[in-house]
Amino acid sequence: MSNSRVLKSILLVSLALSSTAIAATTGSVTLGGSVSSTLAITSTATAAASTLDLSTGQKIVQVADLAMITNNDQGLTLTATSGNLTKTGGASIAFQVNAVADTAACVEADFLVASGTNYVVSQSSTGGAIAKDLYIMYTPGATQDPGDYAGSISLTVSDN
Repeated sequence: MSNSRVLKSILLVSLALSSTAIAATTGSVTLGGSVSSTLAITSTATAAASTLDLSTGQKIVQVADLAMITNNDQGLTLTATSGNLTKTGGASIAFQVNAVADTAACVEADFLVASGTNYVVSQSSTGGAIAKDLYIMYTPGATQDPGDYAGSISLTVSDN
């Protein structure tokens, strides 16, 4: 056998051995994906929301039906603003907010957050629909200025 053939054979055997020596014997595959949030809220004002009784004395009134949905297993958090019913040139009427389970009664002791402060409540859930009733509590003064008063409540939901 010629020297060049021997060298070629040695070179081929060396290349074959070196490629086997650097080959991995294990591997991994990185996996990933994304689930979009289905978080949403729908509020339906009750008839009482636009015809509030502004005569003297404390009132507790259901002002909306809330339907919330999430696909988050930890549930959601509802934030509702409170504030004032106002009239230009008139004294404001402060109101507090509270949300209770659908069709549950709401009483004065349920209103724990002062007017002007956000009402925040977390609702644990295994995902799916959550129904609540939104109430306000307010006390018009004995000498409330005549006229039309207005106010609003902003609602926000976020995943827990």
